[in-house]
Amino acid sequence: MTNPAATLITDFRTRADEIDRLLAPTGCATIALHNWIVIDDFGPLTFTLTPEGKKHRATCSGHGSAHKVNRFTREDAERLATACNAHAVFWADAAREEATTLRQHIAKLEAAKAA
Repeated sequence: MTNPAATLITDFRTRADEIDRLLAPTGCATIALHNWIVIDDFGPLTFTLTPEGKKHRATCSGHGSAHKVNRFTREDAERLATACNAHAVFWADAAREEATTLRQHIAKLEAAKAA
């Protein structure tokens, strides 16, 4: 039988480490044009994009991790955020916050396991 707390700790640590790897400086430069995401009160939003002529229709399809959801230009993210009663943020800022939250959860779970 597996320990649910241990499983969560492992999953959270894996996700936090993945985010850290993506945020680490590399020899490549990232162009920040399409690096804005949309976040509501429950987290980063994912969208399904459907072509409509020379544009795309974005339909919200759920939530995901900040480093894995759709990225948009700042203007498009702000437009979607307005339509979804959410807000647009730079993905790296949201990813750092997500990693911090995951580490806080890990600390709480480890403390609860030790008690």
